[in-house]
Amino acid sequence: GAVTILLYRKKEGIHTVFIKRVEYDGIHSGQISFPGGMEEPGDISLAATALRETEEEIGVPSGSMSVIGNLTPLHITVSNVEVHPYIAFADHSPRFHHDKSEVQYVIEVPLTGLIGPDCRKREIISAGGFDIDAPYFDINGNHIWGATAMILSEFLEIVSRISR
Repeated sequence: GAVTILLYRKKEGIHTVFIKRVEYDGIHSGQISFPGGMEEPGDISLAATALRETEEEIGVPSGSMSVIGNLTPLHITVSNVEVHPYIAFADHSPRFHHDKSEVQYVIEVPLTGLIGPDCRKREIISAGGFDIDAPYFDINGNHIWGATAMILSEFLEIVSRISR
């Protein structure tokens, strides 16, 4: 599978976007994530998969985005999928039209809102009979955790190194 970290300019600076997945009977139900999904036979690359899925899920035309980099692939154990994160830049501030069958809503965030410590939090969760100290990002009450939080952490580490 592949996901897109979509970057674009708005008046307040560079933004990115997350989606809240719809509720369904599945392991990723209702989670906050980057747009993305599984490779299909017509995809020429995983980067193409990421852009196609972004277009399908939030309505940003794939031709308006340019892949500018990628991050470390991540194996997601619960779904047994290796996710390949791609960073893309849109040539304009997108108008989002989300697919209501897959996406409950879109969350736009300025990068400056992700860099500071205010949105980084921790919570003790119980899983499999164990208590786990789980880090997450809190974006206006939306909890970004798990694989998406790991991908976001790697991305923000790179951004913080560049901006030093």
